[in-house]
Amino acid sequence: MTGAEDPIDPQLAFTVAAVWREARISCPHPDLLQSFAQGGLSGGAAEFVAFHLQDSRCPWCNAVLEDLRARDDAARAPVLADLRDRLLRSTAAALRRTRA
Repeated sequence: MTGAEDPIDPQLAFTVAAVWREARISCPHPDLLQSFAQGGLSGGAAEFVAFHLQDSRCPWCNAVLEDLRARDDAARAPVLADLRDRLLRSTAAALRRTRA
């Protein structure tokens, strides 16, 4: 042997990581991702989801998490707009009372 590695057929080459990634074996359920995003997971569950998202960089779960966060932001927008409007009205009313 010359020290060179034997060529491997790319169709036969696979790793455990590739198999897990393609089959999405370790992907948590979207409900767990939602709980994680809202800070509702603790201990080992939170550590696993954080590892899966940040260290493993699972593209599917990161996309699901991004969608969940966008949905939460969109749901909060009308509530915040209503709160802002009520705050402005009450401030205007209070200022009118102090000027009278």
